[in-house]
Amino acid sequence: MRSIRIEAADISLLPVVKGLVSEELTVSRSFDEVHPDVIAVSISREDLEGLHRREDYDKYEPSDLEIIYQAFLESFGEVRIPPPAYVRALEISKERGTPIIPIDMNEELYTETYCQKVRTRDMIRESFFARRATGKSYDLSSPEAFARSWDARVNRARGFRELERAREVHMANALRRLSSRYSRILAVIECERLEGVARTLENGSAANQDTLIK
Repeated sequence: MRSIRIEAADISLLPVVKGLVSEELTVSRSFDEVHPDVIAVSISREDLEGLHRREDYDKYEPSDLEIIYQAFLESFGEVRIPPPAYVRALEISKERGTPIIPIDMNEELYTETYCQKVRTRDMIRESFFARRATGKSYDLSSPEAFARSWDARVNRARGFRELERAREVHMANALRRLSSRYSRILAVIECERLEGVARTLENGSAANQDTLIK
């Protein structure tokens, strides 16, 4: 866990591996350690609304890439959809009465940003990767190392890298806004994006009003 102080607020950035069931315990322990006033999660408003509907969990149909990702991740333990780290964060929010706030782009903004950043050649490259993903080599030294190496492959095209960078800036700005309202913030963020979010928070200058919470 990485801590950053923004004015009078302490932001604890918790990296998690999406899909890994063991991350439930990581989130629970971190909550007890931080005792946050608010839980921030790196998902969209629409995704958080979906997490509230537990009856729909079994209806989700993963993409081909998600199926391959899951197969590799199972080397480190049980894997589940939706990501257990976020499900546990929501459960804790309900149990402890702590607000939970999504800090990722909403669907409208994500779609708009996608159209701005991702070109046809980027989509073609992604389709080639999807067809050959099982034959690629990844860093399997740890769940975090695998998640980052997978992310580097998936976002090899410039447009997708820029899209993920835009998400990092958006989430950092959202956390900065939360820091004006809460003193202790626990931010549950996928490990692939955490360093980018942290750098933006620490630099401060990358904050852009166009990417604030919408």
